[in-house]
Amino acid sequence: MAYQNLSDSFVKDILNYLECPTDAPTLRYLNRIIYAYIRKVPWESVSRIVKRHTTTATSDCPRWPAEFWRDAMRYGFGGTCFESSLAFYDLLTSLGYQGYLTVNDMDASRACHAAIVIIIHGQKYLVDITIPVHCAVRFDPQSVTKRRTSFQNYSIRPLGQNKYVVERSHHPRSYAFTLIDVPLSLPDYRSILEKDYETEGFFLKSVVMTKVIDGKAWRFFSEHKPYKLESFDRQGKTEILLPPEILTRTLADKFGMPEDKIMTAFLEIHNPIEPYQPVRMSRSINLQLSTQ
Repeated sequence: MAYQNLSDSFVKDILNYLECPTDAPTLRYLNRIIYAYIRKVPWESVSRIVKRHTTTATSDCPRWPAEFWRDAMRYGFGGTCFESSLAFYDLLTSLGYQGYLTVNDMDASRACHAAIVIIIHGQKYLVDITIPVHCAVRFDPQSVTKRRTSFQNYSIRPLGQNKYVVERSHHPRSYAFTLIDVPLSLPDYRSILEKDYETEGFFLKSVVMTKVIDGKAWRFFSEHKPYKLESFDRQGKTEILLPPEILTRTLADKFGMPEDKIMTAFLEIHNPIEPYQPVRMSRSINLQLSTQ
């Protein structure tokens, strides 16, 4: 079900951007691409907010894989889960991997999160570069599977009827999402992606950015006030307050995206940068997280 619009030369350009050589489609190589992707391509809503507000028809809004990768290489953009997963899936299938796209649940929210299943030697692996899950994790309908990474430890627990709970340690919330292991056809996936640009689409009213930078996972979420950068590693969580006069410049520098695009996203969601309100907290706070 590959989207068939990535030429061989374009795939080479993408791999050069990710600083990955071309190799055989093995599990080891898959993990190398995942490692490179989450350090190069952010999970972010800026690109989709700007696209939604500069495009008349909803059907013209989705950034299909070729546009997604061009934006990544030109602007440092990424996307939210539906577009990012499709673009990454297309890259993987162009490299010879076999698998399919899924749309999954998060607690009571249904069909809100996309992820990829890749099959290697008959074994299924969850590939999720948007949460992100930091490597491919094998899952099995008969038993709990576990995988340790430098960031988090993952477990995938079967619930029956093609459902699995994906959990993680070294995170404020252990539950990640519920995997629905049901392949989606490309037309169905396209329809979901297009619908995600309608009024009730996800992350069209919030500026969000997440990326692995210098060995830590960094996050910004405009709904968290006062504005702050958050970073996570196995030692805990750090928060850095961002006064409005340095907000967009700091985000642009940190996540490698154009400041004017970030400012446009704030303006388009009718969320002007709010004045800084002093709070009783230091500029940098380290919170120790419990481990499992």
